[in-house]
Amino acid sequence: MSVKIGYIVGSISSTSINRAVFEALKLNAPEGVEINEIEIKDLPLYSPDYDAEYPQVALDFKAAIAGSDAVIVSTPQYNDSFSGSVKNAIDWASRPWGQHSFNSKPTAVATASIAPHGGNKAGGFLAAVLEFGEAKVMENQINVFVNENVFAADGNFATEELKSEAREFMAAVAANAGL
Repeated sequence: MSVKIGYIVGSISSTSINRAVFEALKLNAPEGVEINEIEIKDLPLYSPDYDAEYPQVALDFKAAIAGSDAVIVSTPQYNDSFSGSVKNAIDWASRPWGQHSFNSKPTAVATASIAPHGGNKAGGFLAAVLEFGEAKVMENQINVFVNENVFAADGNFATEELKSEAREFMAAVAANAGL
C-alpha cells in the first residue's frame, strides 16, 4: 500500500529554507509514501470576484489537495505569524463557500526559521486557520531552527536527533494518510 502526501512550501523565495526542509523531510519519509509539492507561487491574490470562474491554476491547486491522502503545510515565520503566500493559498482552498479543500483532510504543519524557536509561533497560528477550515490538523508538528549546521551535504538533516524527529513526523503523517 502507498499513500500520497501533498506538500505546500509556504515561501515563494528562490532561496527558501522551507523548501530545503521539505527536501530533507522527503528523505526521511517511510517506504510507501509518495510526496508531491503542491505549488502556490502562481496563485493570484484571492478575491471573491473569482468565485464564479476559478482560474485554472486555482482549480489545479484544489485538485492537488483533493488528490492527496494528507497534506503538509510548511511556513516561515514572518512578523510573528505565518506567510502571506500560505494564507492566500488557504483562501483559494476555502472557496467558493462550502467547497473547502482541507475539509476533513489530514493536515500537518511544518515550520522553518533562522530563529531558535524554529517558527513554532507561526505554526500555532497556521494550525488555527487550518482548523477553522475543518482540516484534521495533526498534533505532530515539526519546527526546524535553520542555521549553517542543520543540513548535510546530501540535503538531509545533519544530526541524528533531527533525522529522528523528521522520521517520527513523517511516519505520523503517513499513518494519518492511511499507511
